[in-house]
Parts: sequence; structure tokens; C-alpha cells
Amino acid sequence: MEGGDPAGYLDEDAGADWGEAERRVLDLGEVDTDSPEEEAAVPWKSGGTKRRLSDAQERFPGSPSTDGSGERPDAPQTGGEGSKVSEKVSPGRREAASGESTEPLKKLQHWPKHLSHACAKSQQVSLLRDFVESEFFIIDGDSLMMTYVHETTLDPEQHLHFFYLVERFLFDLTQKKAKYVITFFKDTECIWNESCLYLSIRTALILHLQHNTKVPVYTNFSNCFDPRWQKFLDKNHPYFVLISDEAFPNYKRHFATGIFRILMFHTLGNRINIVLSSGMTQDILRLYGYHTRSNQSIISAYKEHKSDLKTDQAQLLKQAPKVHGRVFCAANAEELVKRMQSEIHHSYLKLKDLWPQGTDVSRIVCAVSCSAALNTHACEMAAAKTAAGQDKMTKNKKGDPEKLSIRAAADMCRMFCLHVVLLRNLPLSQRALKKNAQWTKPAGRFLMLRRMTEYFVLKKLAVTEWNVDLTYLSDLNDGHLLGTVAKMCSEMPHCTESEHQLGSKIGGEYRHIWETVAKISPELDVGPAFPVTCTSGIVLPPALPDTPMQEIPTIGLMPMTSALAEEFVGDLLEQLPQLSSEDPALESLLKLKEFDEVLHWHSRRLIVESQFESLKEMSITTKDPKERTKLLRQKQMHVVFERLYAESLEEKAAIIIVTNNPAKHQAGPGKGNSKKSAKIIETQEEKRMEEEEKKAREAWNTLQESIKKEMSQDIDKGMKSLVKFLQNCNSANVKVIAEMAGIEYCYRAWVNHCRSKVEPPRDMKIAVFLMQRIQNVLDKHEDQLNPPILIKLARYLKDLGFLNLRDTVVEMIDAEQKGGMKRALTNDPEFPVGIGAAQFQLKYMGPYLFREERKDRDPRVQHFIPDTWQRELLDAVDNNESAVIVAPTSSGKTYASYYCMEKVLRASDTGIVVYVSPTKALVNQVVATVYGRFTKTLPNGMVVCGSFTRDYRDHVHDCQVLVTVPACLEILLLSPHLQEWANRIQYVIFDEIHCLGGEIGAEVWEHLLALIRCPFLALSATISNPEDLTQWLQSVKTYWERVENSSEEPSSTKKIQKSKGRQQTKPCKGSQAFKVRLVTYEERYNDLEKYVCHFEKNECKFIPYHPCAALTVNHIKDYGIPSDLALSPPECLRLYDTMALVFPEWPRAKELHPEEHRSFKNKVIIRKSDVREYEAELKGEFAGWVETGLKNKVEDVLLLLKPRTEGTFGKNNTNFPLLVETLRKMDLLPALFFTFDISKVEQFADELLEYLKAKLESKRKPDDAKTKLQIKKKQQKLSKRLEKEETLTKPTRKQSEQLTLCRTEKDMLDKKSMKFDELPLDCTFAQMSATDQKFMDNVLFRMRRAHISSHYQEMLQRGIGCHHASLNRRIRQAVEMLFRRGFVKVVSATSTLALGINMPCKTVVFVNDSVHLDSLSYRQMSGRAGRRGMDNIGKVIFLNVPLPKVQRLIKANVPQLKGQFPLSITFVLRLMLLTARADDKADAKAKALSVLQHSMMTFNHPRKQNIVKFYFLFSLQFLLREGYLDQKGQPQGFAGLVMHIHYHEPANFVFIRFLTEGLLHKICQPLKAGSKVFSEDVMEKLVLILANLFGRRHLPPCLKEGDLKFDQSKVFLDELPHEFAASVQEYNKAALQIFGNFFLSIANQANLKEECELPHSGTAFEGPQLPEATDFTSELAKVLSCLTTSVSPFACLSGHSDHDLFKLGDIDPIIFRTLGIHSNNIPVLHLKCYDRQGRQMPLNAYALDFYKHGCLDALHSDNRLNRGEAFNLIKDFMLVISAISTSLTELCIKEDDLVALAFQQLQESYTSKFQQVWS
Repeated sequence: MEGGDPAGYLDEDAGADWGEAERRVLDLGEVDTDSPEEEAAVPWKSGGTKRRLSDAQERFPGSPSTDGSGERPDAPQTGGEGSKVSEKVSPGRREAASGESTEPLKKLQHWPKHLSHACAKSQQVSLLRDFVESEFFIIDGDSLMMTYVHETTLDPEQHLHFFYLVERFLFDLTQKKAKYVITFFKDTECIWNESCLYLSIRTALILHLQHNTKVPVYTNFSNCFDPRWQKFLDKNHPYFVLISDEAFPNYKRHFATGIFRILMFHTLGNRINIVLSSGMTQDILRLYGYHTRSNQSIISAYKEHKSDLKTDQAQLLKQAPKVHGRVFCAANAEELVKRMQSEIHHSYLKLKDLWPQGTDVSRIVCAVSCSAALNTHACEMAAAKTAAGQDKMTKNKKGDPEKLSIRAAADMCRMFCLHVVLLRNLPLSQRALKKNAQWTKPAGRFLMLRRMTEYFVLKKLAVTEWNVDLTYLSDLNDGHLLGTVAKMCSEMPHCTESEHQLGSKIGGEYRHIWETVAKISPELDVGPAFPVTCTSGIVLPPALPDTPMQEIPTIGLMPMTSALAEEFVGDLLEQLPQLSSEDPALESLLKLKEFDEVLHWHSRRLIVESQFESLKEMSITTKDPKERTKLLRQKQMHVVFERLYAESLEEKAAIIIVTNNPAKHQAGPGKGNSKKSAKIIETQEEKRMEEEEKKAREAWNTLQESIKKEMSQDIDKGMKSLVKFLQNCNSANVKVIAEMAGIEYCYRAWVNHCRSKVEPPRDMKIAVFLMQRIQNVLDKHEDQLNPPILIKLARYLKDLGFLNLRDTVVEMIDAEQKGGMKRALTNDPEFPVGIGAAQFQLKYMGPYLFREERKDRDPRVQHFIPDTWQRELLDAVDNNESAVIVAPTSSGKTYASYYCMEKVLRASDTGIVVYVSPTKALVNQVVATVYGRFTKTLPNGMVVCGSFTRDYRDHVHDCQVLVTVPACLEILLLSPHLQEWANRIQYVIFDEIHCLGGEIGAEVWEHLLALIRCPFLALSATISNPEDLTQWLQSVKTYWERVENSSEEPSSTKKIQKSKGRQQTKPCKGSQAFKVRLVTYEERYNDLEKYVCHFEKNECKFIPYHPCAALTVNHIKDYGIPSDLALSPPECLRLYDTMALVFPEWPRAKELHPEEHRSFKNKVIIRKSDVREYEAELKGEFAGWVETGLKNKVEDVLLLLKPRTEGTFGKNNTNFPLLVETLRKMDLLPALFFTFDISKVEQFADELLEYLKAKLESKRKPDDAKTKLQIKKKQQKLSKRLEKEETLTKPTRKQSEQLTLCRTEKDMLDKKSMKFDELPLDCTFAQMSATDQKFMDNVLFRMRRAHISSHYQEMLQRGIGCHHASLNRRIRQAVEMLFRRGFVKVVSATSTLALGINMPCKTVVFVNDSVHLDSLSYRQMSGRAGRRGMDNIGKVIFLNVPLPKVQRLIKANVPQLKGQFPLSITFVLRLMLLTARADDKADAKAKALSVLQHSMMTFNHPRKQNIVKFYFLFSLQFLLREGYLDQKGQPQGFAGLVMHIHYHEPANFVFIRFLTEGLLHKICQPLKAGSKVFSEDVMEKLVLILANLFGRRHLPPCLKEGDLKFDQSKVFLDELPHEFAASVQEYNKAALQIFGNFFLSIANQANLKEECELPHSGTAFEGPQLPEATDFTSELAKVLSCLTTSVSPFACLSGHSDHDLFKLGDIDPIIFRTLGIHSNNIPVLHLKCYDRQGRQMPLNAYALDFYKHGCLDALHSDNRLNRGEAFNLIKDFMLVISAISTSLTELCIKEDDLVALAFQQLQESYTSKFQQVWS
């Protein structure tokens, strides 16, 4: 590279400091790039690519610096490459450089280890989760800038490109509904002091974000120790803070990194999590980053070192270099800076006088900076001349070549002014210029001076008032354009001689700016505006000629005969080039063995098996009776357990006998006998009623006195006895008698209570019971009411103080019957409750309010009366319609699923219902429910229920109800030979359909909804946009309706072939209605009340949290009050009271008063619907206050509603046993305790167990253990004696007597021993009466073989359980069954219970905060609280969750479902397999087109549909060229293996490369020739290779840089062997060639108008239409780097072109953003991954480490994986090995193929290790 400054005007002269050769050595020395592929992956490390903006920094500490001129004094003047550099360093700079690594760094050594350990546990998670608009986090502005100044795609001279990258990131956050603020700390500005370039950009960025975007930007905090910052954090408690963990990673600026890390330490120390700005990735819907949790260790360390940190911060700030250190290094530097600031001030004021109306910011900055720079330069020249003296000046009459003359400086300012005018008049397409101008050293120094003046001008603009248009703050400079202008002025001066050559618009604007510069600099003779010349000594001549640009590697499409492709993408084929039939590329295509799918993916079983699966298994073992008996026994035990499990799910679940033919109705009586028979029946019914009433009276007479006594002593116990009697009583008359007696007993208890408690407060519980019984009589016994009863009720109401209700009841009596009774009811209330009737019911009776329940039974439902919305679901099933059901948890939406199953089972023996569940745990639960509900006699080999998951299958094809997970159903539906089975499907039920928007596997749900032809039910409790989902699904069903109508033989009428040996019944399938219903129900049966938990003085307190306290004024203004923010009746009353208190003059106060409101006024029975009506009106009024300007009143209301506590939540001071004991005392058990940390789950359960054991031990007497031991010895002795004597055949009389005595003594000892073993009630949480001993024994016996089962059995026997994904399945099921039975009362769990598992409870406790605790999981988990029919209200308690987080959880909406990118290359291959090998080609084609044409992402977006078409087309080309398809579209070769491991694309394609190139055969060599056993070294190499492909989990860069030690794991995965890495490079090259052309093809789908706008601010850069073409603009167009059509025009500013789409690297920043496509859609495998700062992110070696040590705990401690996550990852890796082994065995012709044998051995070994931890 030439000498001089290639960066144009970079402050530290990065380019001038080093020649290209030296710079290349430095860059490559930083990071190992030993392969061409990796050099391409990290462009800035290779020689011929762009340098980043960070190249403006010094190379490294101690590198050659500058002398007083700001430049290296010996910079080569000729620009010779590789010129030597001297080591001159100015004294001031040397001091700063040396000070950076001494004193403060020594002091920083005592705390970084805490930070390193915290960051080492960082996990890559989805950052935005599902909080939608309500979550809040902070972005550190300097970290954001640090991230993007190091962006590898950025050229350091192109500032607009930098602003584009920043805005694109922020725009993506905003589009993903993120809520964030950006903070720039004042003190942190000093980290940029070595570069005026950075200082200017930072200042411009702050102003730009503040004035041109809506992003909140805070700049008022000095540093992280500022008290205002601490207050800000305490008030808002952000979700996380985004921080960079390193500054200038390539130059090791330790003081800057120290400042960042102090901020990290401070943030974590304040219980706020951080996210590292490096290593972030994203897709269409989500952003992922490395999340570091705050923990108690780092909080304690921060408290310990807080004062030291402040001192460290202060010392680091002292080490920051001076702002002017790079510009003025002479002795008079301070004077020059003052002079410059003075010049800026005067020039600014003069310009303000000249342009009082203001103008564009770029013109102001240009004029003032040029004027101040010229004046300062002149002053500097004069000072230097005076200092040097006359003698020295005469030595060089031409002047100092290191100093730029005033004339040359003026020329540079002219060119800069012209360049600024061009910025505003040229479109981006004309600014993609070649970087071919090199500045001389003096010119570079002057540009650096001008940059410094620009920085101060921007700082002045930030604090002064002037009407300045700040729109184009992002585009103040363009280095390429300025260099091009200079080159043109130097080489083609005729183009810039006059205004005419520039054109009227450009020339006129330039002249105006330059004349303004002259006016504000009258002391300088700057000369006229024209000509614009480039004085010699400014630009260096080019050292090398321009190299011609290589042509883009275009490819022609290979012809393919495919009916699917022709129909779907036939319209695109004409637009793209095609290869001729003689092309050599076609001849090179491989013709391999055709593939057909016949085996299951993870085993060698046929995927299309006989319909006699169970009989087939039995026939295998027919010859061995023992094996046959064992197999039968296992199946019987399986059925027995499933029904046992079902018993715990549904206590009243009856086994329904489903017959093939409905029972015939019995013949009715003849016509002649009908009247007589009816009379007989009527008589019999009257007798039966009389008998029942007689029995009921007798029962009441028996119980009356005991109930009366109980209610006088214990009102709760007495009321339970009364309610139990009423539930069992079948006589309405006796019920009324009992109710009235109960009312009388309650009234007496209330009277006694009032007399004993003269002063309030009174216990309202008795009054509530009294009112509850009165309401019950009036509501349920209307027919039995008579005047005496009504008069009594009126009197009771009067005495409670409810005079209005008394009058309401009295009005129910006829006027004639009232008589003199009215006088007795006019007395004053004797024992009033003290508040109005409506207020009393709202405040105290909320849980007992009557719900609107239908009373008419539905013949389709036996055990309950369904609500209206439930009947609508049943109607949909009866009509063969599809439905989307959105209803709260535990509302009864799943009943329709079982009704659907019953309907299909009754209809035929062959119809199928498929139940799709998101998790295997839910699959097991549904299977058990089906076993418990249905029994049916079926033909041999058929069963009612089967299941199918990735690692388990049972009766998949022989069942009528198949329960499966989405991925497995997709396998079945895409299998070409299972169409006959698929056509038997009558209904598909999708449970938890909101998983359609999940992070993993969401596209599979989408595929299934498009693939199925039959109707479906889609169930969920958490969808915020069900209307959008329904519209999309309706479009899919409309498509299938068209298919059915156009088909000659509709699927509903296709014949089913009969199998040999059995009669096959055709499924009775009515005509399908293609309508999709939307059924929504928002009402929870039980209200949820929220509390925050606080420990104080060894006491656990629950403080109510009003839902409205979660709102803010701005939230109400922007979004209103969330629709699902439900208030309980007491919360409604509290909201009204608070509003009335805050606003005494409230006009509607009386109207909305509960006693006066139309919903409550004079109502004896206030129903839940009345409260909901009142709640809606009250919330509407409250929200209206914001609209009418009463924001202060709203703020006051919200403040008063907030929980009153001085405690701070989230301090991890959990006393778990105390919490549980408090819940028990308050009768709030059973309870679920949710945490997302598996270790915490087990820790809490263990703590509770140890607490109970210690409590029991404290109750025992000192000699109890000794006594128990003695009893045990006696028992053993007696047992032996009894065994011996019982063997006697004819015992004597004496022996018989002794035997009797022994038995008696043993029985006594057994009783004593049992007493010792009995647990006191306060030493266990178990409810012993909840289950019988037989059930308990069965449950515990089944888990006997699980790992440390005795420990978990001890927990369960004390009523404690824990539940998480990596726990043994049998233990989990035991916990579930015993909890549902009511025996276990306390369960700590992770989110495994949140997704559909039926475990309702009274209370849900969120034990701590987590990044995974979002609005969706909160609703799923909290929905478990409040058991319908058992609990009147559900309780939700937050413990160690910060109040701001609680606030956001409560008010956040559930996420909207949005479409994912629907295709992957492997999925395209699976569609091609379906259409090519299907038995029914038309059906297969229809299914494939349904998926391709009806993606949720492309719904109503035709542009996106075109992108999908292009992707499909180029995927076919990829598959064809790689040999997976032939030219007829038939799958061949290794297509099956690729599809079997489709979860890991593109690693599956790379693995096939290794196979076809013979690389694996070289490794898989046995121990001995002819042997089939391989060494452990071979196995480890295979695992290493597989881990590099299928176990790709990246770790943050800081983990490898930290000084961490690991106990068992290696942690960092070694790279692939050289040959394998070379193979990956070749594969990537081929893939990029194809998909580079894909990007070229879809470019016309981009929105070019939006592409020329900054994403977030919307600033447009299309450029105005110039009135005429000029010589200057014509010549400028010739300098364009190349014609670019498919790359972002902002990226083109940094020299990017279409060629970059064919290079390995991160292309996301350069492709069109409006396309909605990402690099992860391209099948390229990056062996090394780098963050945006160029640091390598190592791969986690968890898969290899586990193979070596087989320990999950080591993966948790060393590899930084959660135990549940580690379990799932290892399981997935094992399944990949199984799939590969199965496929290789099928493909290999030779049985002794070494690779196949090696993988069989590896499968057995890895599975064995996994089974050990699974047990």
C-alpha cells in the first residue's frame, strides 16, 4: 500500500503509521488465520480488504507515535511501500502510554476474578423473550459504538455506513417490540480522546439519536457511581444492561476496558443482569446474546470492593489522554486549543448573524470547522515560525515539507466544502466510489485538525439554541467522496474551474458556503471560491494501477423435470438463465442409488409396518414361552400404570365403553298403553321422592344438633359439615330446612361475636357465611320460598345493616301476606357490618360470588353442565369444522378434545384422532388420560391409544388415538408410503398452539397446519392475536376446499384397502366443513390475587399487589389498560376508593359508587358478571382521565395502589422453610414453587426435607433412638422364633400357647414401632388421608430403580416433591400423581410444569427472577393457581423478583404469533421425496403446494412469497448439484441420511461430504485387520468430528481469555482435522456460488425506497434531481467502484458489492434489509465464529467431554450448561448418532463396512453412557 494516510483524515494516521505489509503482519498476528477460509470469514485480517473504523486507533500500546506535529516526523514522502518507521515518542505521549499499564491496572487485579467467573457463566439466550412492548432494558451507548466501530464490513472513512449499522440494530430491536433506553456516561467520553474522529462521531451519534429518532437517550449521568444513576436503576430495574466487555480488542486499551468492566461489575453488583454486546445474533423474530446473571457472590464482592472501584475509576480517568494530544503536541498546545475554541466561538456567532434563520447542520459544521481550522492552522504556523527563528527558516526556502501552507490548507477546505455540497445532492448509488486517493502526511494532519474543530462545533450545537436542521447529522463526512474530489481536482482541474462545470445547483451551493467561510474569516485571505484546485503536496500519486474487478460467478439453472417445481416456480424459470443440455456441468452430475424411505429414523424398524405391530412382536417370541409371558406381563403392567396415572388426573373419570354400533333403543310401550304406563311411572316417581325426602329428614334430624354445636364452637368446621350434608341431600324441601337452620346458627354466631367484640374491627367471616347462605336460598330454592322464610331473611339482612336489601326481599312478598310483619322490620339494625351491602359483597365475598352458569344440561356431556363457549366447541366437532380455542388455563377447553376422540372411536374401527403435544411429558399425560377414559373391543392387533416421540414409539399405526409431538407427526405426514394411514385421520388436535411462535421447532407446527386435510382443533391459553391466526388457517382450509372440489376422488371418500386376516371398517367421515371457527373465552373461573413476599425479623409477610399498580401513565396513554389485566372484586373496590380519595370533585364519583351503580344497586345477589361490567366501566373511566388531562391524578392513584413496604425485593434472602410454614398456617397449600434453575429446585426441596427432619429430631426424647433399637431387636428375635415354631406340623399345647404369646408380643411391639415411625402433623406436609396405602405403595414401587430413589421417596412421604426435565421420568410421574391426589403439598419445579401438565394448586410462588421468566411463562405458571371446584381464589406470590419486573409481568401482553421463514433445504428435499415416491402423487403434490404456498410469514405478503419461490428454486439447484436429487427430481444417494438429521442443517450436508470423500473411512480403522472393534481413540475422533458439526454451542470470547480452570471437562472444542476443514471450505464455496445468485435474483423484491433510508430515523438519501448533467458529475460517475444491484446502498459506501455475496462471512449487514432474509437461511458452515469485535467465540466441547467422563454435573460446572439443558443436548446428540448409524446400515451394501461398524459401536457406547445418567 502507498505511504501517506489512506484513511483520508484519520486522527492517529493509522494508515500513515504502517505500510500495508507491516499492518498485515500485525493483524494476522492478533488472531490465528491458518486457512484461506478463515481469512475470508474475517475480512479485516486479509491483505486486500477494507480496514475498520477502529483502524483509526493506535496499533498497540507503545507503537510509534507522533511528534509535535501530530504525525510521525519520518513519514515517507514518496509513499514507498514498507518504509521504515522510527520510534520517536513525545514525552507527553510516552507518559500516558506507560501510565496506562501501571498503577491503575495493579489496583484492578483484586476484583476482575469475580467478574470473570460471572461472565464465564454467560449463556446465549433469546434476549427479547415475549414481553412485547412492556419490557425495558438499557444499552450503554459507548458499548454500542464500540461494537459497531469494529464491524468487519465497515470502512473507517464511511460514517454514514456506521450510522446505518447502528440504526439497523436499533430498528430491529424496535420492530421486535423491544423497549429500551440508551445512556452515554459523561466520563466515558474520555476513552475516545485519542481520536477526534471518534469524539466527533460520538457527539454526532448522541445528537442524531436525540433529535432524529424516538429513542430515549440519557446523557446526564457522570458515571455509574452517580447517585442519579443509582436512583434510576432502583426505580426502573432494567431487564438487563447491554455492555461491551472489552474496548479496542486489537490494541488493548486497558484503561478503556477497565471502565467498561467497572460498569459491568457495578451493574451485576446491583442485582441487574448484563448482556455482552459482542456475539449477538438474530433471526426474523428474535435477538440472541450472551446473558450474565447477577448472583450473590458478585453482589457480596461488589459491596466489599465498592470504595476501591470508585478509586480505580478515578485513577483510570486520570490516565485518559488529552483531547488535543494527537493534534497539538508542541509546548504551546494548551494555547493553541484555547485559540481554536475562541475561533470556533467567534465563527459560530458570525455565522449565526449571517444565517439567522438557520440551515442544514452539515453546512454549519462545514463553514465553522473550515474557518476555525484555517485560523488555528495559521496561528500554529506563525508560532512555529517565531519559535524556529530566521536562521532555521533559511535552511529550507521552500518551507517545511511537514507543514501545509495556508494556500494548500485553503484548497483542502474548498474541496471539503464541495464534498459537503455533493453529500446533499448525490444519491447513494453515485457515492459508491473507489478508494483510490492517498493523502500526504501534512494534508492528513490538517484534516485531523479540522476534525477536532468539528467535534467542538458539534458540542456547541448541543448546548446552544439555533434553528438548525439536524436531519443529516449522520452524513457530515464521506472519506471516499472527499478523496475522489481531491483526485479529480488534481488530475482533471478543468472540471472544477468554474461554477458552470459544477452545475448551477452544486456550484451555487458550494460558492455560497465558501463565501460564507470567507465572511466569517475576514482576517484570512482565503481566496475566491473558484477554481477548486488541489495543490501539490496534498494527494500522493497512486503507486499501483487499479486491478480489474472479477466477474460475478453466475450459474445457469440445471434443467429438472418435476411437476411440483413446474407448478410452484414455473413462472420464475423464464427469468433465469438455463444450462444447455450439452453443458459439461450436466455430465458431471452423479447418478446414485435411488432412495426410498422405509426405516424409522432412530432404529432399524420399518416406518411402514404391518397393521399387526403388537402381534408381530408376539410372533417373534412365540418359540420362547418365557419371553412371551414376559412381554405380555410388560404390556399388562404398562396398561395398569397408565390407568393408575389416569386416576390421579381425573378423580371421577369413568371408563367409557365405546361400541362400534350405537345401542338400539328399547321398544317403547304400545299406543294403547301409553297413558296407563305414564301414570304408573308418575306414581312410582312420587313414591321415590317421598322416600328420599323421608330419608333426608331423618339424616338432617340426626345431624342437626351436631352441626349446631359445631357452628357455635368452630364456624368453619360447622359450615363444612353443613355444606357436605347439602351436597348429599336429594330433597329440595329438606335442603331449605337445613339452609334456614344454618342461617339461624350463623346469625346467632354473628350476634355472639358482635356482643363479645364491642369495638371494631370485627371478624367478617361469620357475616360472609351468613350472607352466603341467604344468597344460596334465594338463588337455588326459589320454588320453596314462602312469606315466613322471606321475612326471616329480610330480618337477617336488616340486622346486618343492609336496609336496601331488606326492602328488596320484602318486595318479593305479596302485599296481602305482609300484614303486620313490616313493623318488625323497621327497627334499626342491631349488629351492622358497618358498610353498604354492595361494598360488603365486593370486599369480603368476591370469591363466593355466583358465576353465570347454564342450568340446562347438554346430552353430549355427562359429568357437568358445559358453558356456552364449550357447547360451541362441541358443535364444531359435530359439524366436522376446525376451531381455534383461546381460553384460560383450567377453563375446560380440553374436554372438546376427548369428545372428539369419543366421536371418532364410536364411528368406526379405523378412524384416527391425532393429538399433538409440544412436550413428551404432556404426551405421557394425554396417553394416560385416554387409557383411563376409553375402552373398546377392537380387532386383533388394534389398540385404542398409541404414542410416538423421538425416542419412543408404541402402536403408531395400530391405534385410533395417536398422541405425538410435532416433529414425529411431520415424519408421518411426509412419509411417501403412509398416505393411506394419513387419509384415515379424522381430526388433529393441537395443544398449546402458541408454540407456533416459539424459538425452536415453530416452523414444524406451521408445516403440520398446512399439511393436514382433515379438520383440527387448536388449543391455547396465551395468544394475543387469535384473529390473525384464524384468518391464516382459514386461507389454508380454503385451499384444501378447492383441492377437494377439483379432485376426482375426494380424500373423504377414498377406499381403504382391506388387510389380510381381519375385517376393516371404513371410517365414518362426514363431509368436512372447511370453516375455521374462533372460540375465545377470557374469564377465569377463579380470580388470581398477587402478592409480594418479604422477610423481616424472621417473619414472612405477603403484601398485596394491586394489578393497576403495574401500570404507568405513559403505558395507559400508549396502550391503554391491558385487556387481560383482570381485577378481583376487592381490587375493583380499592380502585374506586382510591380514585375517589385522590379526586374529591370527581363528577362520576356518585354514579360509580358501588351502592349506586346500576350493576349493584339493591341487589341481594351480586354476580361475577355484574362485577365484570362494573370493572370495565371503572377501568374505562380511569383510562379516560389520562385522555382528559388528569395525568397527575392518575399518577397519584397509581402511587397509592403500589405495595406499601420498606423492604427491597430481589435480595435472595430466601428462608424457604419459613415461607412454606407460613403458607401452611394460612391454609395456602398445596403450592408450586417455580424457579428456572434446576440446582435451586433440588436445593429448596432438600432444605425443606432437612428442616422437617431436624424439627422431628428436636421433638424426640433422648432415649427414643435407643428404645426403638431395642424394639427392633426384639421384633427380629420374635420373628425368627415364630418362623421356627410355625414349621412345626403338630405343635404341643404348650408350644401353641407360647406361639400365641409370641404373636401377641410381636403385635404389641409392631404397634409401638409404628408409633415411633409416625410423623407428627407439624413434621410433615403430606396429607395422609388423601390416598390409600395401596396407591402409595404402587407409586413408590415403580420408582425403586431410579437413581437415589430412596432420597426422593423420603421427600414424597413427607409431602415434598421436585420436578424438572432431567429428573427420572418415573420420579416425575410419582410427584405428579401424589400432588394431584393431594398427598404431596409442596413441589419445587422448573418450567416443565408450565406447558400443559395438569397440576392445579392453591398457590403459585415465583421463587426468583430469571431471563426466562417472561409474560408467556408467567401466565402459564400462574394459571396453575386456583383449583376449580376446590379453591375460591388463586394466590400468586413473587419472592426475590424485583418489583419493576413484577410490574412488567403483570401488565405485559402475551406475544403475537408471527410466521417464521418456512423452508430449509432439507425440508425441500423431504417435499421432493414425498412427491416423487408417494403412492398417491396427486395427494402428495397438493400437500407440498399447501406448505409452499401458505406460509404464515407470506400470508398477505406477495413479495415474501416470491422470495420463498426463489429459495425453493435455488434449493433444488443445490440438491441437484450436490447429488441428492437427479434431474427427474428423484431423491438419491445419501438423501435419507440428510433428512434423518435435518435438525442440524447445514451440518448434515457437510457430514455427507466427509462420507463421499472417504475422510471417515481413513479414521475408522479397527484395532486389528479383520476385526470389528475400534479403539477408544477412533471413537473420540469421531465424537470430535460430530461435535464440530452437530454440537455447535458457542461460548463467549471472554471465557477463553479469562484465567479459568476446569475440573473434568476440556470445555473448548478442538478444531476439525486439516483434511476435514479443507472439505468444509470446498463445500462452502459451492454453496455460496449457488446462494450468492439467489441473493442476486431476489434483489428486485426489496423496497428500494426504504433501502435508501436510515432504518430508524427514516432519513432519506435518494438525492435531489439535478437540473443538468455536468462534466464534473459525469467524471464522478466513472469512479464508481462497480455496478451493485443486490447490496445495501449504505454498505456500498464501504466498497461492498455483489461480489461480497459470494464470500464466506457475515452477510447480514450488507444485504437488503427489507428482504427479511438472514444468513442463517444459507447452508454455510462457519468453522470459526467471531463476534463483531473480531474475537473468536470457541465451541463448547460438551458432547466430547460427556463421552470422556459421562458426568452431567461436570457439564454444569465446567461447560456452563444448565443441567436440564445439558441433559437435552446430550440426548439430542445421542439421537443424531443413532440416526446416522441406522442410515449407514441401510445404505451400505457390505455388512462389514468400517464406517457403519464404527458408528454402531459409537451408538452403543454413547447410549450406554447416557442411560446411566438418565436412570
